[in-house]
Amino acid sequence: MIIKELKITNASGESIEFGRHFRLYEDINLSGLKADVSYSESANDGSSYQRTRLDVRDINVPFFINRTVEGNEWIEERRQEAYRVLNPKKNPMRLDFTTKSGESYFLNAELTASPDFPTGFENSNYRWQKSLLQFTCSDPYLYEKDETLVQIATWIPAFEFALEIPTDGIEMGYRSPSLIANVFNGGQEDSGMIIKFKANGTLSTPSLVNVNTYEEFKLNMDLVGGDIVEVSTYKGKKYAYLTRNNIKISVFGKVDLDSKFLQLETGDNLFRYDAKSGVDNLEVSMYFANKFVGV
Repeated sequence: MIIKELKITNASGESIEFGRHFRLYEDINLSGLKADVSYSESANDGSSYQRTRLDVRDINVPFFINRTVEGNEWIEERRQEAYRVLNPKKNPMRLDFTTKSGESYFLNAELTASPDFPTGFENSNYRWQKSLLQFTCSDPYLYEKDETLVQIATWIPAFEFALEIPTDGIEMGYRSPSLIANVFNGGQEDSGMIIKFKANGTLSTPSLVNVNTYEEFKLNMDLVGGDIVEVSTYKGKKYAYLTRNNIKISVFGKVDLDSKFLQLETGDNLFRYDAKSGVDNLEVSMYFANKFVGV
């Protein structure tokens, strides 16, 4: 894999793009993610497999400052820019990159040292000042930059131009009758997702069921028109927020005790939405980023 574009953004929102002034001089190796495989002793020969846990990912980003652009004062400004933006105290950082084939991904990482600017003619001369960034990714996965969005029960436009309005009016749109949608996870690993329940009118106890596993996520609450409940099922990042009249509050306590924070297996996942009452007033959407162990 050859990285064509790279942008590193710190926790303060400051970023450096690699292209003109800052340039990569070697590709970044994103393969060979290590795994910790656990076994237990067996009464028979060998051992019994227990589980596999992916290890953290270590990444080196070798780059240089292009000295052929400006003079020494400008070079020193770029060094100070690198120290300011690429400061380990501003972790975590997000690395957005595009491959030569045009695919875009990102990963979250922690810088383990400030930029290293080595001396010696091979590292610092009239053409370049080399440097090295060392990252550790506590979250080892790579994520597709463009999220996948799947909507169930939404409104579909029912008119087209040139528009003629008859005397008895015109139907501007109609509600999709489907209560079931397939969510395709095109990544290399199971994933959580964001679920949005949108109320177009009064309804009670909205829920979402995995048709394949019969696992269900349910909220024990009533919604009124305009309400939006956003739920995260990502491991370590679970939440449930209600937005009503532009005020956002946590409704995590309204999650049914038997609920499962639904996950997306790789491949096809069938989901059906429901409500105790007012189901015709409910719209549901799900979005997520495909994640990969290597690209």
